[in-house]
Amino acid sequence: MSSSKVKTAMDPKLFHFTSQPRLHKPSFLVGWTKDTGAVSGAVLAFLCDALGADRFCRIEPASFFAVGGVTVEDDIARFPQSTFLGDEPGNRVFLQADEPQVHKYEFLSAVLDMVEHFDGAEILCTVNGVASMLSHTAERHAFMVSNDVAVRKRLRRFVPAAMTWQGPPHTSTYLAWLAARRHLPGVGLWFEVPFYLAGQEDFRAVKAAVSLLGRILGCKCDLSDFDRHIADQDEALAQLRREYPEIDTQIQTVERGESLDAEEQEELIEAVGNALKQRTG
Repeated sequence: MSSSKVKTAMDPKLFHFTSQPRLHKPSFLVGWTKDTGAVSGAVLAFLCDALGADRFCRIEPASFFAVGGVTVEDDIARFPQSTFLGDEPGNRVFLQADEPQVHKYEFLSAVLDMVEHFDGAEILCTVNGVASMLSHTAERHAFMVSNDVAVRKRLRRFVPAAMTWQGPPHTSTYLAWLAARRHLPGVGLWFEVPFYLAGQEDFRAVKAAVSLLGRILGCKCDLSDFDRHIADQDEALAQLRREYPEIDTQIQTVERGESLDAEEQEELIEAVGNALKQRTG
């Protein structure tokens, strides 16, 4: 498919370009601003900053977000975003986006239109966190869901474990399914997040994701900031365990690979959330 044919198929009412980066079949990474352990959004934000990616286009939000899509955090109104950034030297495109509230098929189709705007992609990759029954000090494992046999074989040395999904499709898996219909190679990378850090930023998971993507994409980033955040988070939880023996017992149970009941899980999630909130002020 030629570049000119694809470009004429893009709906000009959906896309607002500010520049046209010179890219050809780039690596295309998608990250959602709201995600388990803040993995998706934090990974994309870090990589875009570290690699000096520049904004070049956005998807107009009106068709995909109701007025209720506007959120207020710390007295600041936050509007939905769907921003494309380009890294010309590395031949990469990043999409930082809120998951659409309505017309999800049309939104994801627009994302794929952008992929085809650059004559396809070397790889279309989403990154997400997935809540797991593991402790905050445990290693974060990655799992892979791919729509392409060649991609699975290529990435097997980086991500040996495949993921089995049950329930309604996540936006990332839906994107991969739609990409397959256009013969675009796609992969979803999922990183374990302790269930009691699902509502926080899990710095260990984010670091694991950035490190893995660096190896896959051939880019090296300084990860030392993550080590400082991890140490600070560990100390906050260590203090929580010292002050509340029942919380320490619950975490020890998780460390042994055993499960907590629903009430214990809720208690641990609340205690950890409060402790980390106090730590950050």
